[in-house]
Amino acid sequence: MDPNTFETKRVWCQVYSATSTMAMPLPCATTFTKPLQKNKVPIVATMEGIPIFVTKSPLINPANIPSDILAKKAKKKFPKSKFLLRIEDTDKIRSNNEFKNNIIDELNWMGFHHDDEPYIQSERIKRHQEVALDLLENNKAFKCICKPAELEKKRNENMKKHTNVKRLCTKCENSHDVQKLKNGYVIRIKIPNSENITLTDLVQGGITVENQEIDNFIILRNDGTPTYMLAVVVDDFDMGVNLIIRGDDHLNNSFRQFYIYKNMHWPIPQYAHIPLIHGEDGKKLSKRHGVLNISEFKEKGYLQEAIINNLILLGWAPSNEDEIISLEEIINNFEIKNLSKSSSIFNYDKLNYFNCYYLRKDTNVKKFHDYSQTNPQLKTFYRKDKEKLKRIFNIYKTKINYYKELENISPIYFEENFVTKKNILLNKEFKELLKKCIILLENLDLWENIKIEDLIKNFINTNKIKFISFGKPLRFTLINLENGPAVSDIFFILGKKNSILRLNNYIKG
Repeated sequence: MDPNTFETKRVWCQVYSATSTMAMPLPCATTFTKPLQKNKVPIVATMEGIPIFVTKSPLINPANIPSDILAKKAKKKFPKSKFLLRIEDTDKIRSNNEFKNNIIDELNWMGFHHDDEPYIQSERIKRHQEVALDLLENNKAFKCICKPAELEKKRNENMKKHTNVKRLCTKCENSHDVQKLKNGYVIRIKIPNSENITLTDLVQGGITVENQEIDNFIILRNDGTPTYMLAVVVDDFDMGVNLIIRGDDHLNNSFRQFYIYKNMHWPIPQYAHIPLIHGEDGKKLSKRHGVLNISEFKEKGYLQEAIINNLILLGWAPSNEDEIISLEEIINNFEIKNLSKSSSIFNYDKLNYFNCYYLRKDTNVKKFHDYSQTNPQLKTFYRKDKEKLKRIFNIYKTKINYYKELENISPIYFEENFVTKKNILLNKEFKELLKKCIILLENLDLWENIKIEDLIKNFINTNKIKFISFGKPLRFTLINLENGPAVSDIFFILGKKNSILRLNNYIKG
């Protein structure tokens, strides 16, 4: 394809299905390139079909990340281009506005902002019906009245015979009476008996499938609504899609959809099928692996950079093999040809590794500030003493995997009526030493970590005692924990007044 034959105006489209079982499903990114020649079909690059994060059956697949990355790459190269969003919602039983709004909110949170109003697939049902009826009129499709139970029986019989024949309806196509029906039928595509289909996949290479392995699938239901198989093909053609990137579990759909394109005399798009992500048990990622959707990652306090960094490396690697890679670097270096043919393994340890890295980079605490305003408990602490909460984050950010873990850490520092619990570490000798230490702390002018640490070290050396015999009970006196941050950090978080108050209350108690 000669780029000189096309205008530089491009439109990228991200496609999702708004079904009840998928919160962030079926992503599809599409570039539209308008040909200079008249009477030619618009050329578009698209990614479609694979769930990203789902609500009831959570799945993560890298297909969404290439789509978003390529969209940003196109926007960078062609600033006047557009990034459009398509919502696939023809399955009305499982679709609602809540999921559509979640898709938009979560895409925006991830930094992928679409232009214009979302493209709503259900608003184009008449167009989908038009194509189905066109296929029917031109003898490229047929009416079918077979019952699901009847077809399932045939499917089981074929399995027992170890045959790959997938065409289960064998009577309706040639039944004059069925084809004359005015209602009560579905429309199925016709598949020739004696052809093979060869597709060249940008990731998987050349693949050939025998027609007997392709079923006469439904394109229009008996209520007149289109199936996914028909709707996405019609929409992609009308939008000029020429490259579809999706998970390899949709590979069979490409061969099935081939006959819609062919029978309508539409150009066949290119495909790139990406391996699915697996869990650590080697099985396809699913709900049993505990995978969450985007909103849940957000609620836990994972950062966008960490999620993107982690997901892009599940199927792709930069040439320099660096694991920490910024979005800008990904945009500049990403190429479809470098996508892996093998499945990748998702695990939380790796995601946490990336998130810890980006948490530590939050030096101005802006991201933590933003998160604390969305978390009810941390928001309460923020209103009480935002500086103390910031100190907690800065001390603990090297010890937590995500922001939400601070929910369990922060309360001890905000407890107003704190009482030191009984512990074997606490004895008369420690209490006498503590009285001396309090005097020094009261006279400390600058309440900083280093100053406090130096004071404790000098006190221990002066009194010729070991840190474990004084520092550990001191920590327990302040926060009722034997292990935790450095004592100087605890003092710094609590502040001078509150620290001395807790120590004196212990002595009085």
